Amino acid sequence: MTIPSPRPLFYGEASDEYPAPFLGYTYVPGEFPIGLTEERRALSAETLAKFLRRLHEFPVQAALKCGDQQDHRSLTDIASRKVKLEGFLSKVVEHLSPEESGVIEAYISRLQTDRVEAVNALLHGDLHFKNMLVNENGIISGIIDWGDLSVGHPACDLSAAYSFLPPYARGVFFETYGGADEETKQLARLIAVYIPVLILMQAVDDGNEAIAAEAKSNIMRALSD
Repeated sequence: MTIPSPRPLFYGEASDEYPAPFLGYTYVPGEFPIGLTEERRALSAETLAKFLRRLHEFPVQAALKCGDQQDHRSLTDIASRKVKLEGFLSKVVEHLSPEESGVIEAYISRLQTDRVEAVNALLHGDLHFKNMLVNENGIISGIIDWGDLSVGHPACDLSAAYSFLPPYARGVFFETYGGADEETKQLARLIAVYIPVLILMQAVDDGNEAIAAEAKSNIMRALSD
């Protein structure tokens, strides 16, 4: 991989001392990309694109043979995700400014596509700021938490181009990645809003103001052009 990721070193079986199986991984240094400037974020555009291009080029049949699930979250079902997003938004609207809620509501109202055509690629499956690490210079230095590794629409991972990167860096990102059609970009933007809304909900429940602020920042960035 072009970006470091944890590699399993050992497997622990359930016992009386610890009742569940577990894995031990290599340590990947870095911090969550919280509060980064747009300029710092843009510096990772090519690196992130190369990483995802290589991941998505992995042979799908080989991934399925290894036991990876295929589209188990119905990624291409925009209509269903839109309904869920509206419900989630109602739970956190009081934690958003009128401007923020207005931008999100306007975006949801413009979503007219019900479903996009299925495309299969090997995915990280959960590529958001809590699963990304950056070094002291704010450059992406690690991708963690591969528990949602699966086969499905590449837009799931390409959502990072909207939630993590500033609008002016997306051209370089998609050019380096190898391009993406409008349906893919539409779905990627939706997921780039959907996942941070989920993170915002959890952060509100936990009382974590830093994570909540970063989630809102991700949403607003995703809806900026």
